[in-house]
Amino acid sequence: MVDLTVEIAGLKLKNPVMNAACPISRDADAMKQLVDNDVGGVVAKTISVKPATVPRPSMGALDRGIARVQVLRTVRPGYVVLENTYSGSYRFIYGVLNAELWSDIPAEHYFEREYPAILDYAHKRGAVFIASIGYTPEELALLGPKCASVGVDAIEFSTHYIGRDYKPVVEAAKALREAVDIPIFAKLSPFTPDIPSLVRDLEKVGVDGIVATNTIGPALHIDIETSKPIVGGPYGYGWLSGPALKPLALAVVAQISMNTKLPVIGVGGIMRGTDAIEYFMAGASAIQICTAALIEGPIVFKRVIDEVKEWLKQHGYQSILDIRGKALKYLKPEPIRVHAQPPIVDTKKCIGCGFCKQVCTYNAIEMIEAKNGRKASVSVEKCYGCGLCTSVCPTRAIHF
Repeated sequence: MVDLTVEIAGLKLKNPVMNAACPISRDADAMKQLVDNDVGGVVAKTISVKPATVPRPSMGALDRGIARVQVLRTVRPGYVVLENTYSGSYRFIYGVLNAELWSDIPAEHYFEREYPAILDYAHKRGAVFIASIGYTPEELALLGPKCASVGVDAIEFSTHYIGRDYKPVVEAAKALREAVDIPIFAKLSPFTPDIPSLVRDLEKVGVDGIVATNTIGPALHIDIETSKPIVGGPYGYGWLSGPALKPLALAVVAQISMNTKLPVIGVGGIMRGTDAIEYFMAGASAIQICTAALIEGPIVFKRVIDEVKEWLKQHGYQSILDIRGKALKYLKPEPIRVHAQPPIVDTKKCIGCGFCKQVCTYNAIEMIEAKNGRKASVSVEKCYGCGLCTSVCPTRAIHF
């Protein structure tokens, strides 16, 4: 039995999977759907002193068009070999662009109706409830005590619109810390400067954890059939979330984890259980999901939880805590190497799909005929050691 329980700032979660503050947690009814899909914690949509005036359209999916592929064979659970044969159609979503702001519902409505309606429901089903508020010190000092008086388990405070100087973030944290005595979590934007110094200052202020990261932007996507932007923000700009954000957010989570003992909640582009595993290995204690739920619906939470359990089981781990921070020891300031080291090919695993040859810009890989079928062969003289081939191999046959 795999144990997914975690403890963050004294809050005991039955599993480390939560939603991110966004439209999927806009009211109590929406949040109940998240609780019904087994989240360990539910985070309400961000509120502020004044209701937001939200541009419309407020969201649009970004994809790479229609990819026409045929599944040739399953090589192991979750991995298939594909060939461009135009026999099937799949849409690959790589992000969502949004012009969403904080909630357009008055804060008092949440205190009077939405928070009380979800608190008891969540607690009876073993989920913690976290309010999300923003943005300035004055706003947090006003809203924080009202959240605490309703009985929320913790407060996440967003600094998304404060700016790119990190000092106002610390001032906001101070204001909220002085106003409440329940756990508070600072949600950071990915381009916040000098994150190591910031998180150490937040730790001194008394913040109980860090949420990383928020969306990035401004970003633009144009519908070429109409020449118009797909979202209705000023200049057509929106904020990007989803898989395209994950490498940036993951780097921030790792950077935070290496510079503070505070628990980190990773958020950004988590679509599968393996994405969550990456965040845990980078030091995260929990994760949040938004974009995948917008695309797939609340059922995504159960799926990701099950996938995390299955991955841990297959790899011989008893607890999610066994892999927390596992990758940090490999993240060094110096390069891994600066000389070319050609990868090797495990011919028993190689299925002759040719993906490695296809992506090799140095023409260092050939497919050769062997007794047991086509196999990849690497030219030591030509190989630059870039590693692209190792990342596309569906069976990990070619590797360093």
